[in-house]
Amino acid sequence: MDRKSHIGNFYDQLKSYSSASERSYSYLNGKWADFEQWKVMARAKVFELLHYFPEEAPLDPAVLKITDKGYYTQEEVEFNTAKDVRIKGTMLIPKGKGPFPAVVAIHDHGGFYYYGREKIIEQDNENRVLREFKERCYGGRSWANQLVKRGFVTLTIDGFYFGSRRADIDAIADKVLERSPYNPLKYEKGCEEYIEEFNRFCGWFEGLLVKHIFYSGATWPGILFHDDRKSVDYLLTRKEVDGERIGCCGLSIGGFRSAHLAALDGRIKCAVVAGWMPAMDSLLYDRLLDHTYMVYIPGLSRFMDLPDVAGLIAPNYLFVQQCSHDPLYNLEGMQEACSHIERIYEKAGFGQNYKYKFYDNGHEFNIQMQEDAFEWLEEHLKAR
Repeated sequence: MDRKSHIGNFYDQLKSYSSASERSYSYLNGKWADFEQWKVMARAKVFELLHYFPEEAPLDPAVLKITDKGYYTQEEVEFNTAKDVRIKGTMLIPKGKGPFPAVVAIHDHGGFYYYGREKIIEQDNENRVLREFKERCYGGRSWANQLVKRGFVTLTIDGFYFGSRRADIDAIADKVLERSPYNPLKYEKGCEEYIEEFNRFCGWFEGLLVKHIFYSGATWPGILFHDDRKSVDYLLTRKEVDGERIGCCGLSIGGFRSAHLAALDGRIKCAVVAGWMPAMDSLLYDRLLDHTYMVYIPGLSRFMDLPDVAGLIAPNYLFVQQCSHDPLYNLEGMQEACSHIERIYEKAGFGQNYKYKFYDNGHEFNIQMQEDAFEWLEEHLKAR
């Protein structure tokens, strides 16, 4: 079938430019004899490209609410991730004698901005929009609760632009709202129609916000990854957590964040990346139309590919779950990425610490994927 590139006549120039890169920070390019030296240098390059170095502040953690849920305790918490940046999260803590292994459970993007951590944690009286989203993406499960049932402490924060950190419509200039094709304010705030229109508005608004992020000197991934690393800092303050047994897991942009959290922070001993792991060049022809601005690290492709970054997780444990019918990526690009990571782990001598699996479904973290992911986390965090 004759297919046209999504960017038409601009594709050849950009593909040629991308293909010409030496990817000098790839562990597989033959220039790196020492694995640990490569990790130090490659991590430093990723941090440099993220361009987000906010002024530090004490965590100053607080527990806002404690609820006894029977077999576990739920805590609503907050802590600082930088000066003038205070975020909210939810901790699920098993009953019994700790300390327990812990998982940073990372929520998705999914075009659903109104909620953050609520998308993967059980809620009382869930509305139709949230229920339908969980059915579509998670087989109807709140998967963080499945982890606490298995004896893991879980911590989920609201990512930048989601949930408690979502856009405040009332604070946005009228001129911007007038240009938007979506108007949440025509509905009662918080009703199902408002939530659906709010999500559409936020998808449109991403393009404007990312311009401002770049002009501020930062990147969207830089903000996300910084807060995720601070989540690990917070977990280490809690007596219920075994600091030597911390993992992370997520779907889609949650998988993107999970991969980078484990790659950039060696305190993460085990990671699951679901529904996200392409080779960069495989995206250029016709796979970026529905991608979010939140995943772009400007200049990264000049130095390394996305699976090179995932290779930084070694020697720690990594499980990549690919969705064979995922419309966001092509199959060859997903296969290439998985093989690329495998070669890094094998070359470094840690091949047994990595695995990948393809699932015969679309973009989701369904029940079978969850069960496989949880078994991986149990094997490598509970047995330690």
